[in-house]
Amino acid sequence: MNRSFASWITANPGAAVFLTGLLGLLPLFGLGFAFFLPGAVPALVTLVRGPRAGLLVAAGASILLALAMWLIGRPAPVGLIYSLWVLGPPLALGAMLGRSGSLTLCLQVAVLAGAVMIMALHATLGDPQQFWAPFVRELAQEMQRRGLPMNLEEDGLVETLARTLWGWVATLTVLLAMCALFLARWWQGRAEQEGRFGAEFRQVRLGLVLGVAAAVSILASLLTDQPLVDDLARLFLGALTIVGLAAAHRFKAEGRLNGAWLWAIYAMLVLAAPVMVAALAGWGFVDNWLRSRSAAQNA
Repeated sequence: MNRSFASWITANPGAAVFLTGLLGLLPLFGLGFAFFLPGAVPALVTLVRGPRAGLLVAAGASILLALAMWLIGRPAPVGLIYSLWVLGPPLALGAMLGRSGSLTLCLQVAVLAGAVMIMALHATLGDPQQFWAPFVRELAQEMQRRGLPMNLEEDGLVETLARTLWGWVATLTVLLAMCALFLARWWQGRAEQEGRFGAEFRQVRLGLVLGVAAAVSILASLLTDQPLVDDLARLFLGALTIVGLAAAHRFKAEGRLNGAWLWAIYAMLVLAAPVMVAALAGWGFVDNWLRSRSAAQNA
């Protein structure tokens, strides 16, 4: 998106509503990677024109998505719930970024909110495997009816998916919201100040307290077999991966990492995600620890 188009979207609320609704439909047609796109538009409007304008864009797009769900034979409330999931967190983070100007603070608050969400779900709804197993089995049966070759029951994936779904939902909510916020900030920089987002993103970190909490939760997840601990570790692993990517971009900007290696990192995230996520999370932890200690000593 060039700077003129970004400026045009923020200056035309009707166009922003339509674009948000259109982008929100993409994941429904198999483009799962596009989940973070719709939230970026109201977040951009919030950054440029304020929270009220962003909220109006999100509300209008939610109505369009609810109508679209109804037209394709699904209950309209499903569209509203979906809109709340993909538009709500980026909108809130956009308002926070507009006030604070800190991507680091936004990441920290998003991770804390994700952790609270995970603990609340475990505390109120009990064993995730018992809660989710009927839904996952229904999904498996639907997949078989559609002729898909995967058999979740025989592969033992029903129990695994049911046991980890709360953690994945919280982790994906945080990651999608942050990706939408990053895209919105990049669009804003393109329209107002070139290079602004890159400079801010390269400084993203979790801080000492959350960094230690991440290390403890990941280590405890490796040594124990507790769903709550595993879900928290999954969330922190995702957050440290973002910090690792920020470190990679900073190394590239400082001339310590060739641009080809940066492209290779993103390619490996697609082709060998588990290995690359672990590597980036490790890099993110070390980088976060060193920079957070330095910041604490200089304070």
